[in-house]
Amino acid sequence: MRRIPVFFFLILLLFALTGCGNVLYLSKLGWHQSRIAHDSAPVEEILQDEGLNADIREKIQFIQEVKHFGEERLGLTRTKNYSTFFETRGSILHVVTAAEKDRLQHYTWTFPVVGKVTYKSFFTQEGALEEKGKLDVKGYDTFVSPVDAYSTLGWFRDPIFSSMLLWDEVVLANLILHEMTHATVYFTGKTDFNEQLATFIGNQGAIRFLEEKYGSGSKEVVKAVQIREDDLLFSDWIDQAFQRLARYYDRTDSRDEKLKGREELFQSFKEEFRQIRYQFKSGIYLGFEKSDLNNAVLLAYHRYVQKLNRFQALYDGVGRDLRKVIEIFKNVKATGKDPAIFLEEAGSIP
Repeated sequence: MRRIPVFFFLILLLFALTGCGNVLYLSKLGWHQSRIAHDSAPVEEILQDEGLNADIREKIQFIQEVKHFGEERLGLTRTKNYSTFFETRGSILHVVTAAEKDRLQHYTWTFPVVGKVTYKSFFTQEGALEEKGKLDVKGYDTFVSPVDAYSTLGWFRDPIFSSMLLWDEVVLANLILHEMTHATVYFTGKTDFNEQLATFIGNQGAIRFLEEKYGSGSKEVVKAVQIREDDLLFSDWIDQAFQRLARYYDRTDSRDEKLKGREELFQSFKEEFRQIRYQFKSGIYLGFEKSDLNNAVLLAYHRYVQKLNRFQALYDGVGRDLRKVIEIFKNVKATGKDPAIFLEEAGSIP
């Protein structure tokens, strides 16, 4: 049985929680979320279809295995997510990132529940491009990227989107554990940290899951390890690029001089990346070289991988116990500590 649409509840909630400036945008999100809830079919119903494509069947069942692993073995929050299926054309979301042109500073939006965020999501590409256009006119750097999954942080039942099934098992396991992390630990107003934590848990959790399912020497585990190592390599590289760019923007040159000169720096970044690209094994950063670099592009990539080595150090410090890492951040949230400061100061925990 399909769920009752939640649209009208969402509208009332949004008017109660936000000012008029955000109501139209949030009401559109509510309408789309309502449609997804109404049109999603139970997974059991989908699997009973004898004409279902075998690959789709296997991946839906695979997602259930990953979810069970995350809940039972890693201590991620139990939810009814991924118990329904929604057919979509292309990516489910399009995300807009914006930034100041003469410094590495996000343009931010503020919304109920999640607080201040460093990106804005749209269910249609047209909506994202319209927002991008408005920000372009205001003089910001902008970047639009597609997204195949998202988390409603436990507020609603997140379905399996058909776009997710285009990924292979390695990326899919990583994706599911990434989104499950958001539903387990979410720090209000700390968008980038939330993504970095989910990246680390997704990477390491996928390796653990795939080792148990396919064996430690399997091609699936080899690729999962390559993704983790590529993220760590890219994290180190882009952290250094950020430091150079920040020093450049700190110069006393005029804004016009900085905007003119930064193009040379962006070009040097691309050339340096070409020199190290042979070190990447998984192919997940093939798109970066093709990007027209600006501050928003760099911030969007940096959002997911900033200082991943600190998460790795914490993980090593607790005996490579991923469940314990998750519990640590649950406790950090419960105490109200700043998670980034905690991670920086933690070093290793006995």
